[in-house]
Amino acid sequence: MKTVAIEPTFESWQSAARTLLADDVSPADVTWTEGPSVVPSPPAGAVRPDAARVPRQFLDLARQAAACSDPARWSALYTVLWRLVRERRDLLVQSDDRDVRRLFALAARARRETEQADQELVLKLESEGGGARQFVPAGGGLDTLREAASRCEGCELFRHATRTVFGRGPADARVVLVGEQPGDQEDLRGAPFVGPAGEVFDRALVEAGLDREKLYVTNAVKHFKFVARGKRRIHQTPRLTEVAACRPWVEAELQAIKPEALVCLGATAARSLLGADFRLMRDRGRVFATPWAPRTVATLHPSAVLRGEDEPAQQRLYRMLVDDLKLVA
Repeated sequence: MKTVAIEPTFESWQSAARTLLADDVSPADVTWTEGPSVVPSPPAGAVRPDAARVPRQFLDLARQAAACSDPARWSALYTVLWRLVRERRDLLVQSDDRDVRRLFALAARARRETEQADQELVLKLESEGGGARQFVPAGGGLDTLREAASRCEGCELFRHATRTVFGRGPADARVVLVGEQPGDQEDLRGAPFVGPAGEVFDRALVEAGLDREKLYVTNAVKHFKFVARGKRRIHQTPRLTEVAACRPWVEAELQAIKPEALVCLGATAARSLLGADFRLMRDRGRVFATPWAPRTVATLHPSAVLRGEDEPAQQRLYRMLVDDLKLVA
């Protein structure tokens, strides 16, 4: 038996798991404990080529499950990894497999635990007036707000993003559209919806009969959240606490503009402004009044179109987006 001590993080487990695979150590011969890591990373070239060939879905699930509080999660992760590498690469499609079910259950439990912790932090944040609220000038116009937002440190996202990406558009816009957060290109260029999703967005606006120059476009979160993978920066969905911390900026923008119509693009923006119980696919396309606009609509985020699994799926999602924007028009 091998006793492997790791720090309670996905990265520490991943490093140890690679070494164990290279040494051909089966899950039954490993006892996992949490503490200062004592397993050295394998030397370059030591891991067999097939050990690295695991589906992206497994890495995503494993990263989620690693955040769970169950101490047995490390053993469960290594068992599935071992079987993916040594038995069958398509193991995750076996929905009746006990180890696969356990992995999905751990990932789901981690999401529930994270959401509960975030909700508690949000309540504390709101009761103490934290987040961006201390940086938002009362009664400021858009220019004043934009200048103040450039110095915002209301959450940790400012530490890694290139800049604050504030909204763009005329102060007398009749329609305000709120997305999730800036992406890689938006972060670099300092403007919302100028990357690949922005291209879909612009095309949909034209087809719907909306002139972007007359719209105000912003995001629920003003800093780019990402994870670095080599030279690439991969988008990460902002947590509930980060959305709540940034909400004062969106509220200030809406108060300054007082639009006739408000459009929430995607689930993050919808839940930020319409509440945690809002369900995008259930409620999209409905028009109702909110404190920010007499007509409020939620629809798909343009990036959802790009994430469609194939061309027919992307076309179907695009039509939904355009139809909802036509309603706004």
